[in-house]
Amino acid sequence: MSITIELLDSMLAPSPGNPAEAHYRTIPLDSRVRELTTLLTQLHGENAANAGRCMLAAVLLRREVETLAGKQQLTGLAPSSAVSLMGEIANPLMSLFLQNEVTQSRRQIGHIIAELSSSLSLVSVEDGKEWMKTVLNYIRPGCGNMDPMTFQLLGDIADRSPLTLWSVGSAELEASMGALLQVGIAHEKAQRIMSSSSSKDQMEQALMAQFDEKSTTVDASSPSAIIGKHFLPTMLEALTIFGNSLSSNQVDVMSSCMSHLSTCSIQCPSMMAGDDTSLTCLLRTCMKFAQINSQGDEDITFLKLSALDVLATITSVPQIKRLILKPIGTSPRCVMQGGGSEKSPLLKFLIQGNDDVDQKGVLYVCAELAITGVDQDEENWSEDPASVYDTESSWEDDHTALYAESLLETFVENLGGASTLQSIFQLVDILLASPSWQNQRAVLSILERCLAAAPATFVPHVGSTVDVALRLIQSSSKRVQYQALQLLGALCCANTVESDEQPAATQPILVRENYGDKILEAIAHLIQSPCTKVASHACLTVVSYCRGGNGQGDCMIPIEKDLIVPFVGSLLEALKLPLSVDMSQQGVSEGSLTVLIRAIGATACLADASGEAFLPHYGIMGGLTATMKACPNVRTHEMAMLRGAAIEAASIVGQAVAGPDGEQVSLYANDASEIMEFATSLLSSGQTDVVPIDQLFAACARIAAVMGSQYVPFMPSILPHILKRATEKLEVSITDSEDSSNKSNEDDDGGYSINIPGMGLKKIKISTTQLEEKANSARAIYEHARSLGKDFGPYAEASADAFLPLLHNEYSGDVRSTSAQALCQIFKAACLSASAGSVAQALPQNLLPVLAKALAKQLSQESDEDELEIRFAIADALSEVMYDAFTHKDANGVRVAQISVLDAREIVGHVMILIAGCLTRRSKLIAEMTTDVVDNDELARCDEKLHSEQELLTHLVDSVGYQLKSLGASFIPIFSQLVAKPLGKLLTSTGTRDGRARLSATCLFDDCVEHCGPQAASTYAPQLLQGVVESLNDPESDAELIQAAVYGLAQISRNAPNALSARLGQDLLMKIYNLCSNTSKSEADDSALFENAVSCMGSLALFKGAPLFDSIPDKGTLSKSFLAGLPLEEDFDEAKVCHDGLCDMVDMGLVDIKAEYNDLLRIIGDILSFVAEGDEVASESTCARLLGIIDQIQQTVDANTIQAAFARLDPNAQQALVSAMQ
Repeated sequence: MSITIELLDSMLAPSPGNPAEAHYRTIPLDSRVRELTTLLTQLHGENAANAGRCMLAAVLLRREVETLAGKQQLTGLAPSSAVSLMGEIANPLMSLFLQNEVTQSRRQIGHIIAELSSSLSLVSVEDGKEWMKTVLNYIRPGCGNMDPMTFQLLGDIADRSPLTLWSVGSAELEASMGALLQVGIAHEKAQRIMSSSSSKDQMEQALMAQFDEKSTTVDASSPSAIIGKHFLPTMLEALTIFGNSLSSNQVDVMSSCMSHLSTCSIQCPSMMAGDDTSLTCLLRTCMKFAQINSQGDEDITFLKLSALDVLATITSVPQIKRLILKPIGTSPRCVMQGGGSEKSPLLKFLIQGNDDVDQKGVLYVCAELAITGVDQDEENWSEDPASVYDTESSWEDDHTALYAESLLETFVENLGGASTLQSIFQLVDILLASPSWQNQRAVLSILERCLAAAPATFVPHVGSTVDVALRLIQSSSKRVQYQALQLLGALCCANTVESDEQPAATQPILVRENYGDKILEAIAHLIQSPCTKVASHACLTVVSYCRGGNGQGDCMIPIEKDLIVPFVGSLLEALKLPLSVDMSQQGVSEGSLTVLIRAIGATACLADASGEAFLPHYGIMGGLTATMKACPNVRTHEMAMLRGAAIEAASIVGQAVAGPDGEQVSLYANDASEIMEFATSLLSSGQTDVVPIDQLFAACARIAAVMGSQYVPFMPSILPHILKRATEKLEVSITDSEDSSNKSNEDDDGGYSINIPGMGLKKIKISTTQLEEKANSARAIYEHARSLGKDFGPYAEASADAFLPLLHNEYSGDVRSTSAQALCQIFKAACLSASAGSVAQALPQNLLPVLAKALAKQLSQESDEDELEIRFAIADALSEVMYDAFTHKDANGVRVAQISVLDAREIVGHVMILIAGCLTRRSKLIAEMTTDVVDNDELARCDEKLHSEQELLTHLVDSVGYQLKSLGASFIPIFSQLVAKPLGKLLTSTGTRDGRARLSATCLFDDCVEHCGPQAASTYAPQLLQGVVESLNDPESDAELIQAAVYGLAQISRNAPNALSARLGQDLLMKIYNLCSNTSKSEADDSALFENAVSCMGSLALFKGAPLFDSIPDKGTLSKSFLAGLPLEEDFDEAKVCHDGLCDMVDMGLVDIKAEYNDLLRIIGDILSFVAEGDEVASESTCARLLGIIDQIQQTVDANTIQAAFARLDPNAQQALVSAMQ
């Protein structure tokens, strides 16, 4: 008796009584299993006639395989026979499944294999595990190829026998996990690339997918999340089981599993946290591995760090971070303000661990590793010489501690200072109770990391942190001294430094102001340390003190001189020891040489921060120029660095003592010539290894800034070498890669291995040294062009030709941004030179459209993912170019460069798209700050991003505004087609919640009404007026928006007075009057707003043709307020209008000369004084009219009274009046 095709056909078409089914049941179970397997092998294929038979055979076989798991009484088979039988049919079934036809029968075979896996595991656990290994090995290629049937099979197995699937063996588990997670990552990448890429080129998309490394969103409904929900919990449970008893060979496997999880957390967080169950399992599993007692085993320590890395990575995803931070039913704002009395369970678990199972929180584990993972041989560490460059090998014995500290910083940043700092300071107190240098070093490092991760929340702890650093810096331990210096330097970098562009912080960090003397005393003591690592680091801490601030090592804003000048003498005294190294002696140690280089750098920073106050210490210049030329025949890298440090320091000291206006330039002239002669001799002889060329160029640029036109003779010797570096062909090589990992990665030598479709795995290598040289060349040209101004004009064309191609460099954003900045200074120099008649006007005119269009095009190609600083630099350059084109004129008053309407349309088209993108990003940030932010530090980071976008937006809007002003009425079509519609709706709060968006729209509409002629004014004034009215009435309007609204109202009054009704005008006039009459000009918080209000008041009611002139019969009060606000000096154009309007008011009798002679003398004297100083606050004709008013005063007021009034004037005003009357 056997199962035949005829029997299957009979079963498919049953007759009464089902005799075929009865006959089938008479066949023994083992025979049924074997014969059904044979039939499946025969019938499987694409033959439609066999489809039904194949399906029936599969269904029957699946049922029989399920029966094999039953007891012997039911199956008639001993367990060993059942296992043997299942082993017999296993490989034939797998062979059938691996045939890649996507048919229904293949799906049924997959069901059989899943049932076989379950039955085999139930009969014999060990045999089940072995079979599972076989299955996983078979289906791994299918997973890699994203075969849907393979995934369905894996899912079926996970449903039927999850424990067996993930307990087959650690190596198999790791391989399966890697393959499965890679599938989720691949899907996530594909989705992002397909949705974001405008390119239809498949090869380009394939290349992009390999470099698209990061995802920051979680989509719980994505296929990746579904895979994670299905497999992750049981997979992690299996990991946990292995973690209970780790053998030595399993540790590496578990570390690889953690690496897979970390990669997936970066590239596909949806798979890790598609639901609460998946996320909770992930956190618990990683926390378990982070707790393993390493007992000095480096492999286990690495496993702990790997587990912590997964946790740090997954908590950096914004959605997951908010989920962890926010307790159920608590708003983010409540959490941020400390209103949540109870931490969320997940946050509490991460920070505090689980006491029930002796589990510590992540902060504790990181701190523990920071202590135990440091190099324990302090004596050997202290004796090792300091190195000019810190490399990975310099700190390899501290690798574990540094890794743990970096993870702790990540946790504090991700989980928020408000949630973590309390636990941190509890740890600090515990650690400081021990005199162990390891504990003390760890405390100092942990505090530094917390300051970097949560600066806003850390502010209340700054004082106690400085106290700890100053106390521990006195330790006898060199390692503790070093770490204390590091912390003090970080505190100086965090120190708040205010400027006009940088708004005052709500909670400033004031370290220098409160502790400067104590910090510098401690630093001075350690500069003379016998340990070269400590002495070198003390010199670097001086640099941080002089330059650091606002979270940066060099904040580019000078610190207050009184914070450094009183201490310069004592610091230079301390620096004498390292600066006294005798370079004439051979064999100077590496450590001493490093300290000398750092000491020279510290000296330069002291000079830079002190400015002309460094003059008493100028004698140090002799030592710097001598060191610059030291040991010319010794061509080691370290000696080149020393000479480079000396030449840069010499140029910095010279620039400082020369003074901001060159008052002491004669003192520096001879030394500057000596430096330049040394530099030109090196360049002309081709000795490029004596001094690093980039430092040489930087020193030359500083000398150019001081010497000005006296530097021009050196240009032919310097410029060709700068341009040569800029134009040098970039070395890019593509070779076969030996890396077999089949994924994009950076190699040790800087190359990238990447799979190029159609070419296979290739290594792409780009010379990063050349890229750095090109960026530094751009910086050198920028400084030369800025310093020389019009004298750079003859070199502008060659320089522009060299740097225009670099604006589009696809390999380095730094090269693009520095080239953009260099080009805008080159163009400025060309404009200045053409205005002075030094070069032909054709140069800036020819350069303008090429440069402006190139900048706009490159801006449009910079993606949102690129660093904002790059876009900012290019946008700033475009704005500067358009400004210079608008403002620079020749002797006849004609612009030296004029943009055409056609080119302006192209540029504005690019820029308006960029403005829209910027406003969209700002809108998202504003929404996030009001709904999702759960921590003050996150709020500060969002605010910083918002401010950066604001600065970018300003440059973009300005670049449009300058073109509008330049083209006037010709710009109307561009404005109406590209600007008016998108920005017009942003004039009021109904169009946007973003005050900066309203400001941008208001400014451009202001410009249009002012500069584009009567037609444009009448067309757009009503729309602008709506925005003006709301801005002046809205209590949420900031000073800048009010200023723009006031300015716009003045332009409407002058250029479209009919748009303003008498009633509305009266209401607005009262608001304007209040802005400039409630306080004096000298006491006004915002002088620009005050002056705009004065100008607007005159335009509304006091000047000829003012819309309210006739409706206000008594103008005495307004006139007095107007006179009190004069003269204007902030905006020259407005000043000219108002000062000319003053003359009209006198002519019309609105100003009584006899009564107002005091104010008139003051105003006219100041105006003439400003004009004499070069400030164009009044035209020549207005100045003549003002002198006429002086004549009237002399004729009306007696001489003694005039003389008394004259005596009360500012001396500059007195001198200007006397000179004008002669």
